[in-house]
Amino acid sequence: MAILKKRIKLELITAMGTHGANNKELEFRITELKSAMRFWWRAVQCFDSAEELYRKESALFGSLGRKAPVSIRQYKFDRPNAQSVNLGKGGTVDFFEEGEVIEIELLSHDSEKLDKYLQILKLTSYLGGIGQRSRKGYGAFKVIENNDAAPKEKDIIEILKQLIISITGEDHIKQLNKGQNIIFNCNDPNYLCLEKIRIGRERKLKKFYKDVNKCIHETANTKEYLLNASCYGSEDSKVIPIVSEFRVKRYNNFVRNYCQTYIKYLIEG
Repeated sequence: MAILKKRIKLELITAMGTHGANNKELEFRITELKSAMRFWWRAVQCFDSAEELYRKESALFGSLGRKAPVSIRQYKFDRPNAQSVNLGKGGTVDFFEEGEVIEIELLSHDSEKLDKYLQILKLTSYLGGIGQRSRKGYGAFKVIENNDAAPKEKDIIEILKQLIISITGEDHIKQLNKGQNIIFNCNDPNYLCLEKIRIGRERKLKKFYKDVNKCIHETANTKEYLLNASCYGSEDSKVIPIVSEFRVKRYNNFVRNYCQTYIKYLIEG
């Protein structure tokens, strides 16, 4: 059977920090993109056991001794521009500049798996990012297709719902569109999965960076896995914040205060 190919453009919404082996030279790495896609595929699943999750994940993404059914390769990324980003104690580091476009190719013998990867890539573009500080708003990107218009705040919830259903094959969303939230209806699994997705108010990109920095400052000594902050491109250089909240065993006051910081700055704005 002939190899099927799908060429895709990714436009950076926020600065992206991905580096080569020496951790200094900027380099877009397909492994980081694959890792992000795998993470977000896992986050929206509601399996009964970690064993079932591993079995399905291995079939889709590959595992030791098992090749993934879809390959991803970089097609084009010519002379990208860099910008300096202050990481606080981490110093100032070069990141790829906002607006840069990366071309990648998906290759597979299986058209169904190829389409599934594209859906996962789109989900990742809404919820996550690539590279350093990707859980704090950096490395966000959008998939460019047919010059489609940028989605509005009210549209993103429905887009995410349809992506999640197409990826998981089931509707385990408990609540939708109440205060621009998605709430998942899952039992307590033995792996990290999403509890809630919140959509914030549209704002300028500079204000998004400023609001993220406020969140980082106020929650500097807390567990980072609880929340993921990202954004999606809107119109007129504006972005729409998207905050993903992960399920934790004990939702105590410590966790509640942590979440409220992000709600305050990124959702309510």
